[in-house]
Amino acid sequence: MAKKQVLNFLFWVLVIPLIVISRWFEKMSSERFRTDLEQCLDVVDQFKESVPYPFVRVLIEAEDHRNAYHFGVDPIGVLRAVWVWLIYGHTQGASTIEQQFVRVVTGRYERTAVRKLREQLLAIAIVRHRPKKSIASAYLAIAFFGSGCVGLDGLKSHFGHRFHSASAKQALRFVTRLKYPRPLQPSARWHSKVNARCEAIWLRRDLGANKSLQRTFKKDGISFFGTN
Repeated sequence: MAKKQVLNFLFWVLVIPLIVISRWFEKMSSERFRTDLEQCLDVVDQFKESVPYPFVRVLIEAEDHRNAYHFGVDPIGVLRAVWVWLIYGHTQGASTIEQQFVRVVTGRYERTAVRKLREQLLAIAIVRHRPKKSIASAYLAIAFFGSGCVGLDGLKSHFGHRFHSASAKQALRFVTRLKYPRPLQPSARWHSKVNARCEAIWLRRDLGANKSLQRTFKKDGISFFGTN
């Protein structure tokens, strides 16, 4: 409880400026911003709850484990990414699920500070209007998982009749494709990367502390090695 309160306070302090700017953009800014926001909200409404919860749950653990605490932007992740860039000179991802969702819906991937800020402001606005679980489900319903596998159709095609009964292990392995999309001809190196990421997520302290999810994974087996 204390950790949650500290994180909530920290996130409020760090993100308040972005929240204020986001509200201003929504009410007073260009038509393009409002159009992009409406488009994102329409996609959420179209696909909310369409993806079974096990996929949403492991998506949060794999891509955005502080999702319950932030408001669409993870300031801790942003500060960490800035630190890594300043010290080591290379970039590190800090996008939340909501930001990744905005990126896919708007189709804007340019590497500029303006695009990143706009993405953050839209992410905050979306969280203000829709539940995070619905946003995460909609993201999975449109995301690219690899060659010939996109969104909800790709999920259903891969799992078939097992779609609504997929285990946490199966869901995690598939969601890992967001970071490592499945190539047309999967190589041993690709499988190795997928396996390593699955194991890393399992070992992550935050996931290990989640007893409910830990029990779910243990029931399926800890090892994620496989070729599907």
